[in-house]
Amino acid sequence: MRPIDGCQAGIEAFKSGNYDDAIYKLEMATLDNPRDFRAFAFLGAAYAQQGRYSAAVGSFKHAAGLEPGVAKVHYNLGQAYEAAGVPREAWFEYKNALEIDPYYQPARAAVTLLGAKMMAIRQRPGLEVRS
Repeated sequence: MRPIDGCQAGIEAFKSGNYDDAIYKLEMATLDNPRDFRAFAFLGAAYAQQGRYSAAVGSFKHAAGLEPGVAKVHYNLGQAYEAAGVPREAWFEYKNALEIDPYYQPARAAVTLLGAKMMAIRQRPGLEVRS
């Protein structure tokens, strides 16, 4: 039987909900193979599950740089930006996801919801929002 590579072991740990182990294995996998798109994408997801949104942003950005045509990665990057409190970047990434796949429903819903939130913030009296 062939041994499981580090990325696959990290993905399995992630899927089983063991995010600490997943992060460790996926970080090692990214060091072993810095061009492994899946390792960076799952690493971002594991960081996000632990509320480490800045780290998630970094991992998803790296994954998007390796495979720019994957709508789900741009959507996940948008989710991480939104959770980190950076709504403009989140909106931009949701739009990127829709440019790649105009029928990607999670991104479509996120653009609509985030757009409404941003509009409500702009309309609050006494708040100044920079453009």
